[in-house]
Amino acid sequence: MDIDLSTGAPPSPERTLKLAETFAESVRVLNHTTMHHEALGEPSEADRLIREVSSAVSRLPQLLGQVSAWLEREDAAEGIAVPSGEYQGNPLLAVATARLRLDRAQEIAHDLAEALDFSASVTSGLAAAETGEDGADG
Repeated sequence: MDIDLSTGAPPSPERTLKLAETFAESVRVLNHTTMHHEALGEPSEADRLIREVSSAVSRLPQLLGQVSAWLEREDAAEGIAVPSGEYQGNPLLAVATARLRLDRAQEIAHDLAEALDFSASVTSGLAAAETGEDGADG
């Protein structure tokens, strides 16, 4: 299934999950790619990568809040069951616990975005060292 990244595409559970899979896979590929020194050519590219990751992370609190609200609405409509596990038979407690952890994840994402922004404030001033004709740094 090709994924439409426009915000105007109609929402559906299938598309939502495909977007989440694409996000996770993108991070996996970036992890693999950046193991290699050749993945970045100069400090400005590292800066841009940090800024793009910061942009993605700064959007996570909204996403997590919306999922939390969805869980709350589904629970209020008695649309959630817990057939097994630690919260078996207690969807109210299960949803409340999940929402508390999502709230914490929102805080952590906000802190991570702040740390990345601070890092970018440093990397924005970096440049490639010039090398002389003999290949030595100059």
